[in-house]
Amino acid sequence: MEKDAKKKSKGYWGRRAAYGLLKNMNCALTTHEICQDMIGSREDQLLKALTGLEGGVVASGSTCGVVTGGALSLALMHRDDISRKGALAERAVLERVTDYTDWFRDTYGTLLCRERMGVDFYRVRGQLRYLLPGDRVGKCIWHLRGATRYLYEASKNPLSITASRSPMGDKPPLHCASAVLAGIREKTGVGDPLLEKMAFVFDGGVGFNGGICGALAGAIMGINQVMGMDLRNISYWKNMKSFLRGHTNLLVRSPKTLDEPFAAGRRVVERFRQAAGSTECRALTGQGFSDWDEFQEFISNSAACNGLFELAINEASAVILNASQ
Repeated sequence: MEKDAKKKSKGYWGRRAAYGLLKNMNCALTTHEICQDMIGSREDQLLKALTGLEGGVVASGSTCGVVTGGALSLALMHRDDISRKGALAERAVLERVTDYTDWFRDTYGTLLCRERMGVDFYRVRGQLRYLLPGDRVGKCIWHLRGATRYLYEASKNPLSITASRSPMGDKPPLHCASAVLAGIREKTGVGDPLLEKMAFVFDGGVGFNGGICGALAGAIMGINQVMGMDLRNISYWKNMKSFLRGHTNLLVRSPKTLDEPFAAGRRVVERFRQAAGSTECRALTGQGFSDWDEFQEFISNSAACNGLFELAINEASAVILNASQ
């Protein structure tokens, strides 16, 4: 954790992006690690759960890890508001997440890793092209730097909650990733209350932008509560060993073991895609969502989404239970 974090400048946190990505080799982890340090809130389990969101969720090319890691950071920045105001604060945070995702897309052209990088991480050629000659890594560093600076500014702005009562009345809102994480906890005993509380940012494909399905994101984060990298408590060399093993497993069609986050995550992503037809919210629901009310109206009455919750819970729970044997 950074000493005197509040005295650090926006430029400092932007410079941390380059060092952090080269140290961690994981965009989602790096974004969230920097933001935790920025706001002085160390949450190792929350960080660990983001391991599999790298490269557009297990390197599958969906929503960029800088976007998902940043979205969860925005929730963590306002954890006290969320604890006090509940759904009213969640709604306000989701508006900020939407602003962040809109800014990222408008600035860098897309929210999807596959479109930004133009490589397939499931092929040797794709992994080599990402690393060499360095322009793709450089692009990630540049985008992470910009996002970190954006998030620094966001951290300085208090959350504005104007409504005094939720339009849903006493009915609790339904959040995709949170529902899946809760289901995994019920089946396996593995869970983290803070992660379940913060995961509402994945609604509607991360801030209603139609990207990675929240149910699938919840499944991957659930797995990584057990298998993810304990970033702050391992050496650089052990981290590199984990990175190399994980990205080697992306190239193997049938890994010998599923006790590693990328091998296990790839299996869950592939099974989800085979069963559902896509991994992205817009394709799965056949529509985009403009705001909280529209999303809640849809998700509360969607039998298809309930089926995706069950699919995600069952796939992730099977992996976790198998790893514990």
